[in-house]
Amino acid sequence: MLSPFLYALLIILPLMTLVYIIALIKDDYSVIDIFWPLGLLIVALLILDRSQSLQQNLVIIFVTIWSVRLCPYLFYRIMNKGPDQRYKELQMGWGKNHRIHAFFKIYMLQGFLMYLVSMPILATPYVSSTNSFLLWLGSILCIVGIGLESYADYRIWSFKRLAENKGKYIMDGIFKYSRHPNYLGESLMWIGIAFIALPNTFFILPFLGPAVLIYCLYNFTGVPYAERNRKGEAFREYVENTGAIFPRLFK
Repeated sequence: MLSPFLYALLIILPLMTLVYIIALIKDDYSVIDIFWPLGLLIVALLILDRSQSLQQNLVIIFVTIWSVRLCPYLFYRIMNKGPDQRYKELQMGWGKNHRIHAFFKIYMLQGFLMYLVSMPILATPYVSSTNSFLLWLGSILCIVGIGLESYADYRIWSFKRLAENKGKYIMDGIFKYSRHPNYLGESLMWIGIAFIALPNTFFILPFLGPAVLIYCLYNFTGVPYAERNRKGEAFREYVENTGAIFPRLFK
């Protein structure tokens, strides 16, 4: 029986290669965004065994709900708005060698990050004992996280579809406490998965996944890109008083 950690690599690398080929056919590198939640779902379904433990069942359930909700949302966004501008800018910057750059710097890199984020999934078979408190805590965080991410995405969609809101930003409701509550919801969901995977033979390895995810959201594909074109005194004050993802407990 292959180790889940090796098995995941044998799943993710061919998957990212296949998605890369699809992107070349469609001439749209942004299709990878749809396969990000789908890839993590495939890892969970192929590696975890529902007959083995409650923890594995819960992880499969929550990752499935998260992925099944997020995939159609991302698909709709791409179909409605067209190719993501991030990838178009990268393609133009790489020039005639953009295909080679894209394979390694987009697809293999995201495949590696997907592998790291999947750590709580891969560690779940190694839960050493059942802790009811950790199961409840993890499950509650997953439910809250998925609900928060869903609601935030809906608020963003409903806000942007109104012509009078063009050039404006949501700063009320849950956005008073987090500038990106959708990222907060996703972070909470993966933290919840990590708690479900405890106590573990590999100690705190499950938390590597959410740690990598949160770091990337704060420093790369999340907050910096989402806010790069936001300007104005009102938004500057908003940034000073509102946490990017996690609410500020102290100001």
